[in-house]
Amino acid sequence: MNQQPQQTVLVGAPGSGKSTVGEILAAATGRPHVDADAASADFYGEVGWSVERLGARASEVGFSLAHEEWEVALAHAVERLVETSPGAVISLGAGHSHVTHDALFECVVRALGAADQVVLLRPSDDLRVSLEVLRQRCLDDKGTAWKVDGEDWLERWLTDGRDERVATHCVLTTGMTPDQTASVVAGLEPGCSALASGL
Repeated sequence: MNQQPQQTVLVGAPGSGKSTVGEILAAATGRPHVDADAASADFYGEVGWSVERLGARASEVGFSLAHEEWEVALAHAVERLVETSPGAVISLGAGHSHVTHDALFECVVRALGAADQVVLLRPSDDLRVSLEVLRQRCLDDKGTAWKVDGEDWLERWLTDGRDERVATHCVLTTGMTPDQTASVVAGLEPGCSALASGL
């Protein structure tokens, strides 16, 4: 039986199943589950940010510019989540691994490098297929297509290569239930790059 890694971080675009799989994986392996979107408010506050401030800035300058300003909070939250959640399964909100400022992204890379595993969840290795699947999931589950102020954020997060940069493993989830996906993630060898698929 594979030795269970102490800390697993799940990354991926919205709709990829990070929170659902994270909850199942944590329960199955007896580890705490940390959902970054729910757990990061205090960490955002440490650098003077909040979701409310992001919303206010988006109203003032548009979502894209506001999100660029917000990246300092996202990068800081990644550092603090990894630091304060040893032994946990962390479901990382999509924006956290996609900061565009080079220095901040390097902070994210270094922080995630301390985790035993960083697992990218994605429907398919065909990005067009993944985009179609994830778009429909986001519309069904959240009522959003992730197109804001003329920018397609879902496509951006799928194609900018940043998840691939931080991931130690990739699991292609088409053909798998969340329970099956969690089982595959649980069986991954820590520290070894791997691609797993349900097809």
